[in-house]
Amino acid sequence: MRSTALARRAGLAAAACSVALAFAACGDDGDSSSDASKPDAAAAQGADLSAIKDYLLEHTERLVADSAASRENAEAYYALAKSADFDYAALLDDKRDEVRRLVRQAQRDFAKANPAYEEMEGVVAGVPSLADYDVIIDAGSDASDPENAVPFDIETPAGRTFKQPGNFNFLIETTAYGTEPRFQAKGVEPDLDGDGEVEFGESVPDADFYVAAARGFEKYAKELDASARDWEPNPGDALTALVPGRREVSVTTSDGSMAVRLTVLDSGNEVAIRTPHGVFRGPDHLVHIVDLTAERAELTA
Repeated sequence: MRSTALARRAGLAAAACSVALAFAACGDDGDSSSDASKPDAAAAQGADLSAIKDYLLEHTERLVADSAASRENAEAYYALAKSADFDYAALLDDKRDEVRRLVRQAQRDFAKANPAYEEMEGVVAGVPSLADYDVIIDAGSDASDPENAVPFDIETPAGRTFKQPGNFNFLIETTAYGTEPRFQAKGVEPDLDGDGEVEFGESVPDADFYVAAARGFEKYAKELDASARDWEPNPGDALTALVPGRREVSVTTSDGSMAVRLTVLDSGNEVAIRTPHGVFRGPDHLVHIVDLTAERAELTA
């Protein structure tokens, strides 16, 4: 059965990662001969891990800047709505062009910020110390799915609370494009161009919610950037952190005795491993393990 194969591969992947991590943690027992015998491998591995971190920081910096731009636009929209005492019908009557400009800017800001995250998602989601930010920014559900819901609420300037409303990419996108009624102004048709029709992309966001969501987005983008700077990549991370265009990751244990290689399969299937500590998810992989101390001792599954 295919499901059995998936579970078997997932279990082997988890085991492989665990073995790599366990061996990577060794080497301080006073015997440094094995490390000294593998200087080229150690240097190559260090360079590879450094490249992953450099790639990540390049993108976290972009996300901080892009989320700040999104928040600044939200602040301007909030100030405009406040000037009309949050009477959105009157706001459209008096300042339709300004509302349209700010809404279009919100959409451009999202279109710029989204790739900054999506391009580094494989690293963020694959590193245990950073993985919670993937849930917060891109992968988490709302409160209707408690097992996968985001771990935060949105508190608005007006004192309203949106309990576990969903990840920030969802919040900002649906607010900007008007595709989630909960985040839109009530009692007004979002006819931004005044042609009597409401088309896709015409939106009148609830300014109270929009500015709160944008502030939260920037806050967590900064936290991710800070956590990424604190992150010290280890060999186990090399197995789980994927950058775009990279379908294969490999690591050699610190004592040079074992090599583990994971290759993403073309099926696109996702594997879920349920443990007492939570659910681990990821793409289906081919696992290749080599015993470097033997002439030929390999396991592929």
